[in-house]
Amino acid sequence: MENEEGAVVITGASTGIGQATAYLFARQGFRVFATVRRDQDADRLRASGLPIETLLLDVTDTSSVSRAALKVRAAAGGKLFGLVNNAGIAVAGPLEGLPIAELEKQLDINVVGPGRK
Repeated sequence: MENEEGAVVITGASTGIGQATAYLFARQGFRVFATVRRDQDADRLRASGLPIETLLLDVTDTSSVSRAALKVRAAAGGKLFGLVNNAGIAVAGPLEGLPIAELEKQLDINVVGPGRK
């Protein structure tokens, strides 16, 4: 049973909340595009037996975002129901104690990445 609303893109679907969200939408009949960073994560999602299409995506890489967007646009025929921006990392520690490179990485993935086109 395919949901007439269209497709859903879920970033950070390798594990946890992203993976559970991909399963939920797939079970409800949505066309699911689940993004992951590694092939083995894509293999695990496909092995679930649910109709989930996987895309390799690094939200910090503009060309990776563009490639994924083009694939989704072409495959979904422009009919996108939703986007779940779940990709993210947590760098533990007090803000003033974090190395600037780690803080920049966290901000790039969690804040800047979802706005890339």
